Amino acid sequence: MKAKNYCPEYEKYKTIRQWALLGQLPKKDAKGVELWANKNCQTSYVYYSPDEVELATEKELQDFFQPERDRKNKLARLNRKWRKEAEEKKRQEEQKKIFDEAVEAALLPYRDLIWKLTEKTKELYPKKEYPKSIVIDTETTGLDPFRDELLQVSIIDEEGNVLFDSYFKPLRHKEWSKAESVNHISPKMVADAPYINEKAAELYAILSQAHWIIGYNVDFDLRFLMGSDIITDEEYNAFRTEDVMIQFAEIYGEYSVYHEDYKWQKLTTAAAYYDYDWAEHEEAHNSLGDCYATLFVYHKILSGE
Repeated sequence: MKAKNYCPEYEKYKTIRQWALLGQLPKKDAKGVELWANKNCQTSYVYYSPDEVELATEKELQDFFQPERDRKNKLARLNRKWRKEAEEKKRQEEQKKIFDEAVEAALLPYRDLIWKLTEKTKELYPKKEYPKSIVIDTETTGLDPFRDELLQVSIIDEEGNVLFDSYFKPLRHKEWSKAESVNHISPKMVADAPYINEKAAELYAILSQAHWIIGYNVDFDLRFLMGSDIITDEEYNAFRTEDVMIQFAEIYGEYSVYHEDYKWQKLTTAAAYYDYDWAEHEEAHNSLGDCYATLFVYHKILSGE
């Protein structure tokens, strides 16, 4: 049946639901006519003339409207369920916020003490000469450098020699399931690892002598080191850095119209682009392994291959 446009001859025609609301239903032999519901022709319905309908019994009307009532009841149940889930989620978020604030308040005196001890160990750390150009990578409990914590820091020189590589036990976080699904560092793996402040002096000695810091999204790594009081804001801003991620983005050439720039790619994408063999060193998303992959990609970019 092809839908027709409305015209005056159909003025008294109604849909089956409209007739049902008036206590009538189409006769068994009623065919009706398909009409567009409005002049925009977006939806069509079957309309019946007054001659094609008859009075319906209470049971017939009950049966007709039952599916509609069922749909409304189902939607009402779903709305109640969704509202309850939203309220529970909000309650849990509020409880977590209260808990986090309480933990932060309780740790504040200790953080101040740790910061003072860290500064003192930096001063007392044995003077040792480190390379001027280094490659750095980190693994963390999340993406916020001032709320999340470092789980692993690795540093190598441009020859691939390991200058630093250590896991860390977070001070505040007991679990980090989302980050763990990516970096595969579990709470058990770092249960006996040192806290970041125990290695702060060694890390600072390497970073303070570096004139050139290479990394893949290197700003992310340095911000976490700043958030952990390893480097100051002034030192962070003074570093000369080489971000391999930004360099590779232009080479890969996937342009983002929204950002009006080349889209950043994962390190695994860059490594695959240059046929890097992860088996030569560590797996991906281990910070030491990522250091080696970053150095490999960096050299490839420099050579113009």
